[in-house]
Amino acid sequence: MKNVSNTVNKPLDLSDSLYDLRKAKGALSALCDELDEFGISVCHFDKNHSHDNATLVALEALRDFDTWKCLVFCARDIITDQITAIDFPETDEADK
Repeated sequence: MKNVSNTVNKPLDLSDSLYDLRKAKGALSALCDELDEFGISVCHFDKNHSHDNATLVALEALRDFDTWKCLVFCARDIITDQITAIDFPETDEADK
């Protein structure tokens, strides 16, 4: 039985899958970096609950939220496409 992608309607190419999964890993790594940077601001706030630090955390969260969302959605979409390509539905013998 040949693996066929439902999204692109061509035989599954494992080298393409590896490339796409590496892109997803890159998006998740970038998200980790973004969250680490944001965590620094949160740590400053934890040490000093000043109005300025609270404002900084809020502004950084507002500025970074769209980036975080984009990175998560990018990784999710790549991984979903790869799972769909690998885990295609079985066809019934009656359908043939």
